[in-house]
Amino acid sequence: MSKSRRPVAPPPEAEEAGRRAASAGGAAGGMPGGVLAGIPGSLVDDAAAEALRLPRPPGVFRLFFSRHPWFVDGVLVALFVLPATLLLTLDIAGVTRSGNPLIVSLLALVGAAALAVALLFRRAHPFVLVGVVGASLFLVFPAFGGLEVLPAIFSLYTVAVYASVRAAWVSFGILAILLAVASLIASRGLVPDALAMSLSLGFLMLIATLIGVNVGNRKRYVQALLDRAAQLARERDQQALLATISERARIAREMHDIVAHSLTVMVALADGADLTAERDPIRAREAMRQVAETGRTALADMRVVLGVLAEPVDAGAPQSLGAPLAPQPGHEGLEPLIQSYRGAGMVVHFTVAGAPSGDTALQVMIYRVLQEALTNSLRYAPNPKHVSVALNFGEREIRLIVNDVGQSQHGTPSIGSGRGIIGMRERVAVFGGTLEAGPTTAGGWQVLAHVPLERVGAA
Repeated sequence: MSKSRRPVAPPPEAEEAGRRAASAGGAAGGMPGGVLAGIPGSLVDDAAAEALRLPRPPGVFRLFFSRHPWFVDGVLVALFVLPATLLLTLDIAGVTRSGNPLIVSLLALVGAAALAVALLFRRAHPFVLVGVVGASLFLVFPAFGGLEVLPAIFSLYTVAVYASVRAAWVSFGILAILLAVASLIASRGLVPDALAMSLSLGFLMLIATLIGVNVGNRKRYVQALLDRAAQLARERDQQALLATISERARIAREMHDIVAHSLTVMVALADGADLTAERDPIRAREAMRQVAETGRTALADMRVVLGVLAEPVDAGAPQSLGAPLAPQPGHEGLEPLIQSYRGAGMVVHFTVAGAPSGDTALQVMIYRVLQEALTNSLRYAPNPKHVSVALNFGEREIRLIVNDVGQSQHGTPSIGSGRGIIGMRERVAVFGGTLEAGPTTAGGWQVLAHVPLERVGAA
């Protein structure tokens, strides 16, 4: 691994998310729920964090604080309310002899109550806390400056952590200006006293802002890493699902070609044997032998397809089904394919023009398309079943035409599912070609496929 890609130890927030996801138990399938209880607004879910396998974070107190945010905020409010209540009560009762008018003490009491409520909901509404702190600078700070320290520093810290860095510095600038004005009012215009009061609290506000920016950036960076990891995990699962669907479609096409072709031929041969059993027993027995041969061939083809699914991962391990390895049917298998349909009673005129392509995948496509087209003619075309097949290997394209000839104008309604034509189009589309299937003006059915050789060469 290069130095630029060295692994980085996950921070405590990420470790806490992974530990909580693992303790909750892995959820399969759709990834429900969030796991980053310590990071508000997390978009990472349980299954994604479980897949990340994050280690357990250190620190008992940090874990407790992340699990109980309301308790932490309640303690913070208590630390502010208890001394504020005691001080304001004694001042209103005249015990402290501060000389503040009653209206000033009452306004300070209202401002302290607003600060307590805003501190309790500071995580959800950080800007409300900043606004209340700004207003309390004129209600509380002139008479009771010490009560303003805790809300002021925590308001800027909260904005930096739960909003943004820019919002934190804007809030700091606004509160600094309001603090300077409130200090002048509290000192009755004495600049040195106002400067001393504003600098002391302003320095604490600056430190709180810097700490909040550091913590907030770290939290947002960790959350972005976890969100990205969860996204990659989802994309990995989606790619695996797409690959599974694609493989299912491919296997379904192969099984459809094998089963539909073999069963159609077997049914046609069996019907012919049943009709000729009494008047021509020898021909009937020959037809039944062809039925058996077609069935054995279909079983062998299905064994090959299913054997790939059950094949072990280790290339050197023995195959569980014992399916023999054999090449896919190509150009040399076209003539036996035509003969099998002729044996089922079809009259097939087969012509080939040009030099066959040496691409084995292209040959398999031509074989399967011709097989499906002849199977459809055997199943759905009314008698007599005359089919012409023309395969032309040109310089720029390959053209395959399968045309039913001599059918009646009133076609037999199809009882198929349409998967055969869809499968043919998909096979041809792999090579950049097109396939057209539909009735002809003479009452028959035509399948026309052409593949440009330029696309085949580029592939």
